[in-house]
Amino acid sequence: MKHAAVIFVAVAALFFLLARRGGDGGRDGRTAIEFWAYAGGGSSDATIRCWENMARGFERAHPGVRIKAVTNISHGQYLSVLTTRFVGGNPPDVFIMDDNATVDLNREGLLLPLNTFVASDPDYQLQDFPPSMLRDGCVGSVRYSIPFYGGYGCLFYRSDLFQKAGVEPPRTWQELLAVCRQLQTRLGMKYPFAMEPTAGFWMMPWIWQNGGDILSPDYRRVVVDSPQVVEAVEFVRDLMYKHHVMDPSLASGTTLDSLWSSGKIAMMINGGWIIGLHDRNFPQWKGKWEVAPLPAGVKNVSFFGGQHLMIAKASKHPELAWKFMVYVTSPKSQLEWTDLTGSPPSNLRVFGMPEFQRRQRHLGRMREAMLHGRNNPLAPFFTKIWYGRFQSRVLEVVMKNPKADVATAVRDAAREMQAVVDDYWSVHPHFVQGAPGAT
Repeated sequence: MKHAAVIFVAVAALFFLLARRGGDGGRDGRTAIEFWAYAGGGSSDATIRCWENMARGFERAHPGVRIKAVTNISHGQYLSVLTTRFVGGNPPDVFIMDDNATVDLNREGLLLPLNTFVASDPDYQLQDFPPSMLRDGCVGSVRYSIPFYGGYGCLFYRSDLFQKAGVEPPRTWQELLAVCRQLQTRLGMKYPFAMEPTAGFWMMPWIWQNGGDILSPDYRRVVVDSPQVVEAVEFVRDLMYKHHVMDPSLASGTTLDSLWSSGKIAMMINGGWIIGLHDRNFPQWKGKWEVAPLPAGVKNVSFFGGQHLMIAKASKHPELAWKFMVYVTSPKSQLEWTDLTGSPPSNLRVFGMPEFQRRQRHLGRMREAMLHGRNNPLAPFFTKIWYGRFQSRVLEVVMKNPKADVATAVRDAAREMQAVVDDYWSVHPHFVQGAPGAT
C-alpha cells in the first residue's frame, strides 16, 4: 500500500506539472529541450528565478531552441516524479540530481556517457571545476555527470567579536583552541565554539583531517578502527569536557541556531549552503560575520559534495542538452547563480571575476575549501553503516558521556559496519564508482 501511494503521488504530480507546462512546447517550430531541477539551493524562489533566467539566456544565444524548464518540484518529491518519467520512457533531456544518483541511474542504464562531449568541446574545461566533484561524476573511467553546485563545510565566525578580541580565524586545530582561549579571556565568553558533535556528517572532516578514513579505496573494508579515527572523535569530545570551549549541551539537543542567534558563541561549523540565507535568518548579525575554511589537522580537508547535471540516454537532442549544460556551468551563468541564490559557484574561474570579488565577500575565501574538498563515499550502503551504525553506536554515545571508551565503541561499531559491507558485496559484486584519479 505504501509503495502504491508513492506511485500515485508521483503520477499525480507528473500530470499536474505537464498540464501546467502545456505540452511539449515545440509547436512554434523550435527544438524543445526539457530541463528539470528541484527547488532548493539558497532560496527556492531565487533558484527558480535563476533557472528561468538561464533558460531564456540560452534561448537568446540559440534562437532555434526552446528550453522547457521544470524547476518548482520540491526535493522530497523530485526523485519519485523523475522516476515516473523514466519508467514511462519520456525523461527530460537534461536534469539536476544529487551526486550519489550518478551511480544508481547509470546502473539502470539511464544516463548518456559524456566523455566524447568533454573531449571535443573547447568551451568546457575540466580543470575549471573542483577535483572531488569531477570524480563523483564518474563510474570507473566513464563520465556520466558534470558538477553544477557544490556545498562545503566552513567556519562561520563573528568578525566583530574577533576584531574586539584581536584574533584571526584559526587555521589549525591547535589555533582553534588558542583562539577560543583568547575569546574566553578577553571577552568573557564561556563556550566560544560550536558544532553538532553527534552528527556523523560533521565528524567526517575531522576524521579525514587527522589522516583517518571510513572505507578502503575499493569500498570493501571498513577502516574506522584506527588510531586516527579514535583520536579525531576524542578531540571533538575533548572540546566539551577537557578544553571546555564547546557547550556540552550540544550533544543533548541544544542547537547551533539557538546559540548563534543569542550571541553566546563566536564560531560555528556549518554548511556553505546557508551563506546566502544567513542575513535573513540572523538579521541581528548583518555585517558582523564572515566565513573561513575549516581549521586543518594533519591534512586540510572539508566536506564537499552537491548537485550534478546529467543527460538522459533517451534524449533525442543530446548535443543541445550538452550545450545547455555547458552554458549553465559557464562563469557568467555561475556568477548569476551565486548573485541570485547566495550559493557558491562550482566553476572555479568565477572566484577570479572582479564582479564576484566585489559582491560576494563571504564566499571569496572559500575556493580553498572547494579545492581541498572531499565527499563521503557514494557506495549504496554508506548511509546504513555511517548513520545507522557509527553515528548511533559511537557519536550518540561517547559525545554524551565523557567517561565512555571511544576506542571500544569504534571497534564494536566497525565490526557491525563490516558485516553490512560484506552482506552488500555478497550480492552486488560489480559496484564501481569514481575510480581514483578519474577526471
